[in-house]
Amino acid sequence: MNNTFKVQVVQRGLITLPKELREQNRIDEGDTLTLIDLGDGVFVMSPRHSRVDAIADKLAKAWQDSGETLESMLKTLREVRAEYDSKKR
Repeated sequence: MNNTFKVQVVQRGLITLPKELREQNRIDEGDTLTLIDLGDGVFVMSPRHSRVDAIADKLAKAWQDSGETLESMLKTLREVRAEYDSKKR
């Protein structure tokens, strides 16, 4: 299995993914890919959708449904830190 592919950037920044790569990853026309910039010219492109936003929304709803707020979570965090700091001394 070849895991290195060369692609050319053409007009308006478009690239074509090689057929072999599309077939291996079941990427079809119209699919949306996630592109992550790791810095220093290194990119990761994934055909899998990031679930971070969906998970964050689910957590926010669960907290909201339980009456939890950002302020109450921060208050609890400060209390736990203070308790931890007092035990260290």
